[in-house]
Amino acid sequence: MFFIAGTEGETSTVQTGEFYCPECQDRTIYHHNQVHEVATVFFVSVANLRLLGEYIECQSCGNTYEMDILDYDPEQEQRDFEALYLSGLKTVMSMMMSVDGNIDETEKGMMKDIYEKITDSELSDSEIEREIEFCRLNPIGLEKCLNELFPVLNESGRETVIKVAYWISIADGKADEEEIKLLKKMATRFQISSAHLKGIILEVNELASE
Repeated sequence: MFFIAGTEGETSTVQTGEFYCPECQDRTIYHHNQVHEVATVFFVSVANLRLLGEYIECQSCGNTYEMDILDYDPEQEQRDFEALYLSGLKTVMSMMMSVDGNIDETEKGMMKDIYEKITDSELSDSEIEREIEFCRLNPIGLEKCLNELFPVLNESGRETVIKVAYWISIADGKADEEEIKLLKKMATRFQISSAHLKGIILEVNELASE
């Protein structure tokens, strides 16, 4: 009597559920699949030997994902992005106000106006003072802020940050040397060329003169 024995990979579904599929951009049904190395006798699977891998498969589009896709929450991701963006804008505006060592009330007023237009909510005087104090105590905070914003913003988003900074710089009449220097630093970090920056400045100046 002889045996025909061997091993092969076998995929099985161990769990099903609902998740947010990035490809479908909607909640869909998933299968949690595992691939085991199995022992076979006469080409029949008789035992699982070891787990070779596992993955999530969307039942709508067929795409497969790593297991951590089950933790993906687009709504929380949007909330996190909004919090990061608004915090970044406040840091940028506060740093621009502080860079020349002279914080003007018109600059604070401009910061309030910009924040309200973007968020449809008010920024209190105490919040502005806290932001200014934070920037004073954390001079490297701007660098950290720009580094966090850069990978999550597209070109339009980065341009908006530069525009906001420039609006603050001219709130008291004219951007001084230190403010322009900081503006150029921001533009460089956001990979905005000198020509592009000049265009942004020209655009804001034209709007300000209307």
